[in-house]
Amino acid sequence: MKNVIYIYVALLGVITLMSTSCGKLDDIDPVFLLDADEAITNEGSADLALAAIYARFRTFDGTEMYAIPSLFSHVGQLEEGDNRPELNSYVANLPITTSGNIRMNEGGYANMYDVINNVNFLIQKVADIQVPFSTDTRKAEILAEARAMRALAHFYLLRLWGQFYDMNSEFGINIRTAPVISNEAFPRHTVAESYTAILEDLDNAIANAPEGKEKFFISRTAAKGLKAKVLLYMGNYNEAAMLAKDIIDNSAPEFALAPTHAELFDNTTEDILNNSELLFVTRGENNIVVGLGGTWGAAVIGNPDFVTLANTGSVIIGSQEITYDAPDNRMFNTFSEEGSGLKYVRRNTDDIIDVIYHLRMAEIYLIHAEADARANSSVTADALASLNTIRTRAGATTTGGDGFETYPDTMSLDQFLEAVRIEKSIELTTEVSEEWFDLVRYDFADGFGSGFQVSDIKATATNPDKFILPISPESIQNGGGVVKQNPSY
Repeated sequence: MKNVIYIYVALLGVITLMSTSCGKLDDIDPVFLLDADEAITNEGSADLALAAIYARFRTFDGTEMYAIPSLFSHVGQLEEGDNRPELNSYVANLPITTSGNIRMNEGGYANMYDVINNVNFLIQKVADIQVPFSTDTRKAEILAEARAMRALAHFYLLRLWGQFYDMNSEFGINIRTAPVISNEAFPRHTVAESYTAILEDLDNAIANAPEGKEKFFISRTAAKGLKAKVLLYMGNYNEAAMLAKDIIDNSAPEFALAPTHAELFDNTTEDILNNSELLFVTRGENNIVVGLGGTWGAAVIGNPDFVTLANTGSVIIGSQEITYDAPDNRMFNTFSEEGSGLKYVRRNTDDIIDVIYHLRMAEIYLIHAEADARANSSVTADALASLNTIRTRAGATTTGGDGFETYPDTMSLDQFLEAVRIEKSIELTTEVSEEWFDLVRYDFADGFGSGFQVSDIKATATNPDKFILPISPESIQNGGGVVKQNPSY
C-alpha cells in the first residue's frame, strides 16, 4: 500500500492541510502530492508536514465536531434554515446513526484518525532522517509536537466516542501508534489503556517540545496544561491540581490571563494569536472562515434555563446572594437574553482571523480550583483563590454585598464544586464544548441517576448511554464487526 501524503499549500507557501484520505476539504485543491517516503527527508520537509498536521484540526468537519457537545448541553434549538436530522438529534440528546445528511459525527471521527495517521507517518519518517537538523534539539521537538497532536486527537476521540468518565470501562477507543498500511481492523482499547497512551505522548511533549513559539504550536507549557486537563477527566485530582498550579505560578508573562474576557472574542486580527491567555489554539485563515466563528455564527438558540441562569442566576451562600455574571460581561458574549448565539458572531465574516481555543489560561485556573478542592475534600484557600481570580477578571468585586462579587470562604464543598462548574460553563461555553463534559463528569462522580444529574441542566439528557456518540455503523461493518459499538446504539 503506497503511503501518500496530500500537502495543500496556500499562495504564500503556508501549509494548510494534509490528509491521508480523499474528499472535499475547505474547497482547496491540492497543489501537489508526494509519496510519504519522498516527502519527509530533512528538517524542512518535516516542518512542513508538521504544520499540515496542525492545520488538520481546523478542517470543516473538525470544527463542526467541536460543536456537537454544546448542542448536547446548552443549545435549546436551532434557528430556522438548519434543521438537519443529525443536528436536531444532538439537541434532543438522542444521537442518530444515520440520516440524509450525516457528517458531523462521521466526519469528525475520520478527521481525528487522519490526524493520528499523519502523525504516525511523520514519526516513522523523521526517525529515519540521517541528515543533521539545525539544532541538536529540533528533531526531538518535531517528534514531541507531533506526539502532542496525536494525544489531543486521541483525547478528542475518547471523550466523544468512548466512556471517558469511567476508568473501568471497556469502551475506550482504538489507539493507533503506527501508520495504517492495510485495511485490517483492530478492537477498541479500554478507557484506562486509552488514557495511558495519551499521557505517554503528553509526557514526551512536556519533556521535549519547544517554548517561545506562536500559540498555534504546541509548547511544553501547553502540553503540561493538556495533561492537567486529561488528569482531571481521569479523576487524578492531586496531580491535575499540581500541574495546573505550576502553570499558574511559573508561566507568566508568556502565559497569563488576559485583562478582559471580551478581548478574546472582540479581537479578530493577527494580534489575537499573541494573547497571553492562549496556551494552544488552531489558527484560521483569511477568506476561508474555518474555525469556531464559521461553525457557530449566530445559528443557535441557547437552552432557556442556561441562558437565564447565566444572565440573572444567583446562589445563596449564608445570607448573601451572589450572581453568576453581570450584564454585558461573559454571558453577553455567548448568548443574548433572548438566547441567540453571540460569542462568535463577529467572526462570521471572511475578512478576519478566526481561532479555535483548545486551551487557555482561564481553564487552567478552573481545572486547579476543581482538582484542588476534590483532592483535599475541602474548599482550600488556593482553590478559592483560583475560582475568584476568574470572577475578578470578569468584573466581580470583593465588597461583600449582594451582587456580582467574589465567592466567600464560607462555601461548602458541594456549593464550591457547583460554582466551579457554572463559572466554567459561562466562561468557556461553545469553545470546544467543555461544559458538556463537565456535566457528564459531575453526574458520573455522584453515580449516574443519583445526586447531580445532567438532566438537571438539560431535561432531555436522561440516558447515560447517549452521552457519547455512536461509532459509524459503516465503519463497524467495513471492519467485519471487530470494533464494538457503544451501548444502546
